[in-house]
Amino acid sequence: MTEPSIEENETDSSPHTLRINWIELVGGNRTVDLKPGLNLIRGDITTGKTTLVRLLRGFLGNIPKHMPPEVEQVRALTGEVLLGDRPWKLYRPMVTTKDVPVEVAEADSSEEVEGIALRLPAAGAGGYGDFVLQQLGLPVVSVPRARKEPTLDQTPVTINDWLHYCIVTGDELDVQVFGHRETFRDHKRRWVFEIAYGLYDEELARLSAQVRQVDLSIRAAEAEHEVVASFLAEAEFGNKEELEDTLEAEQETLVALQQSQHDTHSAFEHEPAEEIAALRAGVLDLRKQIDADRAALRQHEAQLRDLLDLERQLVSLSKRLTRSIVADEWMVDFDFMVCPRCGHDLDRHRVETSICYLCEQPEPDVAPNRESLLREQDRVTFQIAETRQLIEERRESLERLRNASKEGDERLIKLSVQLDHATEQFVSSHASELKALAAQVATVEANVAWLQRSLKLFSHQSNQQERLDILRDRKAELEADLESHDVAVSQAEENIAALEARMLDYLQRLNAPTLGDLLTVRINRTSYLPEVSGRTFDELSSQGLKTIVNVAHTLAHHTVAIDRGLALPGFVVLDGVSANSGKEGLDGERVLDMYRLFAEVSDSYSDLLQILVVDNELPPEIVADLSDRIVLTLSQNDRLIVGPAELTATTDQ
Repeated sequence: MTEPSIEENETDSSPHTLRINWIELVGGNRTVDLKPGLNLIRGDITTGKTTLVRLLRGFLGNIPKHMPPEVEQVRALTGEVLLGDRPWKLYRPMVTTKDVPVEVAEADSSEEVEGIALRLPAAGAGGYGDFVLQQLGLPVVSVPRARKEPTLDQTPVTINDWLHYCIVTGDELDVQVFGHRETFRDHKRRWVFEIAYGLYDEELARLSAQVRQVDLSIRAAEAEHEVVASFLAEAEFGNKEELEDTLEAEQETLVALQQSQHDTHSAFEHEPAEEIAALRAGVLDLRKQIDADRAALRQHEAQLRDLLDLERQLVSLSKRLTRSIVADEWMVDFDFMVCPRCGHDLDRHRVETSICYLCEQPEPDVAPNRESLLREQDRVTFQIAETRQLIEERRESLERLRNASKEGDERLIKLSVQLDHATEQFVSSHASELKALAAQVATVEANVAWLQRSLKLFSHQSNQQERLDILRDRKAELEADLESHDVAVSQAEENIAALEARMLDYLQRLNAPTLGDLLTVRINRTSYLPEVSGRTFDELSSQGLKTIVNVAHTLAHHTVAIDRGLALPGFVVLDGVSANSGKEGLDGERVLDMYRLFAEVSDSYSDLLQILVVDNELPPEIVADLSDRIVLTLSQNDRLIVGPAELTATTDQ
């Protein structure tokens, strides 16, 4: 079989084209420029080749976890990516959280034409992953978590699931096929295969899930209908009409009992005996009188305290006037050395001024007069006598109020005892009546509830039959839609047959061992894994042979997808293709055959398929023939991520 050329593909572009033009490790001091078609990356071990492969996956999908320590200095990934026929500039922070924003902008925008600029969450519905899928023309769909239970929860097919078909790391190339040994990845791998090759039809899957859901509902409804029918047949309920008549009678009885209960409570609350009413009114009046007496008592006590304070002030004033008359001078002329209130030294610098250094008021100009002092003394003496008379009157009033309050408390105690005794007798006389009414109401309420539940069973059985009829009609409609829904199974089979033929052609070019009389390739129609000469991938004992099979299988997927217009990103990364091969003899020739195959595929699909081959070292013949395809060479002195110290040393040199 000959490799199809670009002319045979009828177009030099594809809606599923995925090409990285350049990528920069922000903070890692590294920019990698990539070309359409084949790109070769070489370097010793521990120089960062595998790290670059993982960063490429993170640039297009989710940031991988458990990266090497040197990646911590990389703050973000930025670069230019061709998605379909439109170039985009991306800025992807090196953060694993789902809501971190990814900046996306059209790369061909100019000052005259404003391009699209977006800030998208890194993951989730409507996020960066869905944007990449939409730009590549890949379906944004969800599939059942369990293949045998289509009615269970759905899980989305993300860009990361599609990248499993594109990026094959060195630790997977000779071990598994697109992660088939990991349960969750294998589940998604098979769904991607069915979507890409036309085996999965979204509308058919939706109809099948609906039929399954309706069928489960029918089974549950039938089981419930049988249980209720059996219960009603065995229970002695009588017929529905008798139950309805009994329920109506019980409800009328319940209304009458509740009214009687309400009337009894009203009589108890609003029509007490005359003796109880009189006692209750007396208690309330007495409490009001006691409260008034106590308020008056508190008022008189406050007035008495005020009068006693006034008496002390007048007596003190009288004494000062007496000393002034004897000394023939005003008390204000006393010269204080310290403050009579707080004991601090007084400010004596104002002695010569006319301002009092105690109250800071102007001193009187009129000289003291003995006659005025005597008149003031007489007035104060009269006030003292009058105040003492008021004090005596208040004391007598207080005594009367205290006696009245004491008598009121004693009368209140007696009245309260009488009221409690009368109320107890009244309640006892109605207790039996209230208890009997409550028992009758509870019994009738229980009967009403039982009758309502019984009638609900009859009603539920009738409704369940109607629901069953509706569900069966819906199932018939869905089954008719399924029969009329035509799925191009034959076309899908042709696609898989083309994959088998292309993979066989690539294995023959790589001189793969036949493992028998004839080299054959078959794609298992259940697991969608390749079988070579009747052996599954896991049954291949040689790691070198597994590597060859994986290389042929991966290239066959992408070239067939381009030829037949299948949904698969045109992007391939193969890491460590010669890790399990020798350098001499047949092994060395197979390594050369792989690189020649890469070059041939690249020449045929240069703009439609970008291939990145990562290896420890390249054969001398390949270096000579494909030197223009070597885009990055790493070494111990020039690792992928250059630290600040290494960058400074390189600059100094």
